[in-house]
Amino acid sequence: MSQRPNISVGPFHFFSTGIRISGRPQLDDWQGPLQFAIWCQRAGPWWIGDLINAGEDGFGEAFSQMCEGLVSTEMLSRYASVARRVPFENRRPNLSWSAHAAVARLDSKQQRQMLAKADREGWTSEELRVKARELKSRQ
Repeated sequence: MSQRPNISVGPFHFFSTGIRISGRPQLDDWQGPLQFAIWCQRAGPWWIGDLINAGEDGFGEAFSQMCEGLVSTEMLSRYASVARRVPFENRRPNLSWSAHAAVARLDSKQQRQMLAKADREGWTSEELRVKARELKSRQ
């Protein structure tokens, strides 16, 4: 992969291995790039999972082969599985990808209910995982 930046936010140049900063930005200049980086970190697993699912649906084995070596096969499978099982409309931006992975085996309605409650009550991913397992075991 190329080291050329595809994204720059003002004097902040984002590379696959880090950020280079031009000049001496003021304190106020840092907030946007920092928020962008955190947003990318949180959104990344969803983007990867959705891309894998759509690519495999469209191109099958040829697409799967293209993904080899980019990230571990296990992680690619996890991203794709959670993205496939948790529909876009059930996803909550305030919750981590791990929280969504915790409810991925529930049906869509249960996912929405559990994720809404986790969001409201401030549950950690582990708390949500335990509650989702309890719910699943009662079925």
